[in-house]
This record gives sequence, structure tokens and C-alpha cells, in this order.
Amino acid sequence: MKKVSMVAAFLMVLALATSAMAGPRHGFFDGRGHLNPAVSEALALTSEQTQKIQALHDAARKEIIPLKAQLTTKRAEMRLLWSQTTLDADKIKATQKEIQALQSQLHDIRTDKRIAFRKLLTPEQTSTLLAMEFGKGRGHGKSKWAGYGRGQGGKNRNYQPGDRPGYRR
Repeated sequence: MKKVSMVAAFLMVLALATSAMAGPRHGFFDGRGHLNPAVSEALALTSEQTQKIQALHDAARKEIIPLKAQLTTKRAEMRLLWSQTTLDADKIKATQKEIQALQSQLHDIRTDKRIAFRKLLTPEQTSTLLAMEFGKGRGHGKSKWAGYGRGQGGKNRNYQPGDRPGYRR
């Protein structure tokens, strides 16, 4: 039974690591790591700025990918620790601290990248960037189904509680 759970955990870690390395597919960069042309055009970036921004992104990505893989592994370890019949509090707390340390490293890398990015921009480009509301994070809005999370941002103002599929009164 233990071998089966270890194999299942390994497959889960492998699947999660693969999806984690794919990265988000919105914002300044597309899913392949190329600078979004709409952002470059809106900010009127020079070719030198574009190259420097791309280099910043590539350098940060090289640091982030192994950390994300480690984080995925640690999260899988944590799930295994919590699924045991007898819990080992010391191991759970130690793994939790390792997860927090990895998350902190990821946040630091992303913050350094954002700061370096902003230093490359002219004052006009910075004001354009702030007006475009880029770099403020993903955020969450009210969806058309009246729940919070990623969704339509409250675009459907004619929502009625009975309109939701599967909703019964």
C-alpha cells in the first residue's frame, strides 16, 4: 500500500511541476516568455528597453522554475504528511517552514524583477504604465454568478439568482 501511495505522490508531483512551469498566460509576457506586443506598443518601448526587459524576464524565469518545482514537491510532501493515520507534528511544521521559505524566495525574485523593470522606464512610460493598471497583480472581481473570484468582473448587471444553471428555488 505504501508503494502505491508513493507512486501516486510521484505522479502527482510530476503533473503539478509540469503545470507550474507552464506559467501564467497573461500580462506583460505570453506563455512562451515573449514580451506582449500590445504592452510594448502602448509603452512605446525602444528596442534596447525591450531587450533589457526580455533579459530581466529570462533571468528571473531561470531562478523561478527550479523554486516552483521544489515548492510543488514540498506541497506534495505536505499532503502526504497530512494523509498519514498518525501525524508527525514536527515534520509537518518543518515542511510548512520550507514551503514558506520557498514562497518568500519567489516573492523576492518577482519583486526584484518588477523594481528593475520600472527602473528601465522613462517617467512618461511609468505614468502610462500606471494608467494602464499593469503590474498591480491579477486581482479578483465579482463574477456574473455573484460569487467572488476570477470572472466577468460584474459585467452582467441583469443577473437574477434564478438565472444560474442548476439553481433551484
